[in-house]
Amino acid sequence: MPLIVDLLALNAAHIDVARIHDEFDQADDRSDTLAAAVGYPRLGDRVQEFADNWDKRRSELTQQLATVRDGLQAIVTGFEETDRQLARVLTEQRDAYPPAEAV
Repeated sequence: MPLIVDLLALNAAHIDVARIHDEFDQADDRSDTLAAAVGYPRLGDRVQEFADNWDKRRSELTQQLATVRDGLQAIVTGFEETDRQLARVLTEQRDAYPPAEAV
């Protein structure tokens, strides 16, 4: 059974996860502005509480996305290197075959 790895799909997944990670990582903290814009102190406090909780969760998600991103990059790099090595070995074998006839 052959091993077929879609490196384009893996690399596309890596790029997508990297973009999502960057969006999460670069998200501005707008909670203070939003809380003040609400106009009602108690509602502003709830908005601020929600935003603070989201900031914490976003930070956790950013770390998890970095792990996934780095893992996908390692997988892509590993399969690309394996593919290069296999191609080199097969090329070397092809160049050595057929074996010279024994005289």
